[in-house]
Amino acid sequence: MSLEGLACVAGAEGEAVRAARLFGAAEALMEAIGYRLVPQENAILEPYRASVRSRLGEVASEKAVAEGGAMGLDQATAYALSEEQPSTPPSPATSQPSVSSTPEHPAGLSAREVEVLRLVAGGLTSAQIAKELFLSPRTVETHLTSIYHKLGVSSRAAAVRFALEYGLV
Repeated sequence: MSLEGLACVAGAEGEAVRAARLFGAAEALMEAIGYRLVPQENAILEPYRASVRSRLGEVASEKAVAEGGAMGLDQATAYALSEEQPSTPPSPATSQPSVSSTPEHPAGLSAREVEVLRLVAGGLTSAQIAKELFLSPRTVETHLTSIYHKLGVSSRAAAVRFALEYGLV
């Protein structure tokens, strides 16, 4: 669980590759001991995971998670606590998140959240958005939950109104 927490911190600080690797290491280690996250734990962690996947893209995210999963406990702990950059040089896809870690969109929305919000404003359902963005419907719902939280709203209509007021559509 500590590795999951450190992964969340890394993700929040714009270190998406480090976060994905730590999520991968934590997942592999929990699987090795037979620990399963309870739904409440998943609910807390999923927005961080979704943000990392969104920033890296599915391919780079899966690669980083796999790299983390190959670490043992000692290596993962040392990596989590190190201030050094990862030994693998960042690819163009992985160096982009640090550039976009400063909020460019209103209310601190990520680029992916703005994409989802634009499609919501276009009248698409969560299933249609998932198909359009090559995401699972659950991931779309996670993005919507994060959007609602950041905007301080509780409905699609209120989120669409925000998008219109801020020129996001």
